[in-house]
Amino acid sequence: MLSQISPHVHILPFEEERDRPNLGYIHGEDYSMLIDAGNSPAHLKAMLGAISASDLPAPKAVLITHWHWDHTFAMHAFPGLTVAHEKTDSILGTLTEWEWTEEAMAERLRTGEECEFCDTHIKIEYGDIAEIRVVQADIVFDGSATFNLGGVTVEATPITNPHSDDGIVAFIREDRVLFAGDADTGDFYKLDGGYDSDRFHHYINEVDQIDYDTYVHGHLEPMSRAETSALRKQIEAEEL
Repeated sequence: MLSQISPHVHILPFEEERDRPNLGYIHGEDYSMLIDAGNSPAHLKAMLGAISASDLPAPKAVLITHWHWDHTFAMHAFPGLTVAHEKTDSILGTLTEWEWTEEAMAERLRTGEECEFCDTHIKIEYGDIAEIRVVQADIVFDGSATFNLGGVTVEATPITNPHSDDGIVAFIREDRVLFAGDADTGDFYKLDGGYDSDRFHHYINEVDQIDYDTYVHGHLEPMSRAETSALRKQIEAEEL
């Protein structure tokens, strides 16, 4: 079921067991947009079904926050345009060459191309890993990009963060809602979930210049600015 968090913004809440992140839905007068596609066609189907059940128009585009599987592996099943930053699209291009067999997944774990957390949850989400399909975006942008949906604006900005090398944040200006992907989370590929202190503090300094009221992390409930600050103080105390 969708949860409305502001006049133009809804989310399908995250699920820990299958590592399904929050998916965003931005309702404009001209068209609507998703934030992230989901980790599988089943995840995306649940999102589109929830939108339909809420009597909202189907989204025409989906904006990707970063390349990780849980945000992108349903891109091929989305019946509209997929949009990503060029860094994200480049990494997805590499993933399109991956084979999806037990042997290939085991080898990527051995070499560090894949992390154990993702490997485990991919197998939980997919009954048949051979069904996995990775695609690149239909529309690729460099730098920042702004999307006018009609009465509501989505501003996509690339930002250095401790979680991935390609992350963007998506700011819904009229609603003062910020979708951050997983930017506050550590790096599971290079640091086994740990944090690079320089990247973490750079992210905080940059993102807090954005005038948001509500902050949507990929795998947490939406937070106020004060709650976001408290989360970062907890990260600093435990991880840095």
